[in-house]
Amino acid sequence: MVQSPSVRFVTLDVFTKERFRGNPLAIVHVPLDNDLSQRTKQQIAREFNLSETVFLHPPLSEGNAVNRRYDIFTTTEELPFAGHPTIGTLVYLCQDDNTTGSAVQSITLQAKAGPIIAHFNGETGVAEASIPHNVRIHQTPVPLESILAAQPSMQRPKAGLEPSYPLVSIVKGLTFVLINLPQVEDLAKLTVGGRGIDRNAFKWDDGWTSFTVPYFYAIVSEDKDRKRMRIRSRMIEPVCGEDPATGSAASALSAYLALQRGSAGTAYSFYIEQGVEMGRHSDIRVKVGLDNSGKSIGEVLLSGSAVIVSQGTLNI
Repeated sequence: MVQSPSVRFVTLDVFTKERFRGNPLAIVHVPLDNDLSQRTKQQIAREFNLSETVFLHPPLSEGNAVNRRYDIFTTTEELPFAGHPTIGTLVYLCQDDNTTGSAVQSITLQAKAGPIIAHFNGETGVAEASIPHNVRIHQTPVPLESILAAQPSMQRPKAGLEPSYPLVSIVKGLTFVLINLPQVEDLAKLTVGGRGIDRNAFKWDDGWTSFTVPYFYAIVSEDKDRKRMRIRSRMIEPVCGEDPATGSAASALSAYLALQRGSAGTAYSFYIEQGVEMGRHSDIRVKVGLDNSGKSIGEVLLSGSAVIVSQGTLNI
């Protein structure tokens, strides 16, 4: 009998230090002698049936373990960038292959959206990544009526709701409807498993048509200087149901809120809790630095932890 080829995999829970919390992630090692086809990657991602699966390629050059290419797949398509796959992959690489022997390591991941330079603190177990960004606040927001059709619980009551909500891309190909709810308690009233927002409600700027999902949030607290904020959030959409932690959405939201404050050359910090309502509490931290004009993003730093849950081989 001819033995089927196999690949190594590992699963982690991301944006948490505790197993069975945070957002699950599968990382599949792409063999050196078998660059898996797009079709095979998509099949494997559907088999894991997680919000995202990473395909981690061998080092780009011999002896250079700190420069790696990775691909990110949902169950239906490839993404140019995503937050929890990035943080999970960084933590896994730095814990699995301590090439420096020091408490803090530097590593570069090559994503479809561009290179991601990151640091890992071995003492705290936290990875911080300077993520690619091309923030775009689209000219046409999403009308409240389209959101209410997908989330009828928001109709009771409508007090505190806006007539429309911003459509924001963190990079080209990855867009979120940022929906600010009046109170944290309103997040628990949202419906999982219902219809999604009608795609016709998304009016992207020319050339920016992309994967788009809603991101609901409520502001818990904000410091007097408006430079630090605590937020609770949920990401709900029909394909994956509910996502326990969405680093790319958290980054888009943080960038948007920083731009609304618009203080030139200022850095803003955001602590975002997600997955609480579904029992998978996740801790996401984002720092956003504005440039000297206060009208553009200079840097977006996404940080978090991860813990290995399982590992094994997958026959293909």
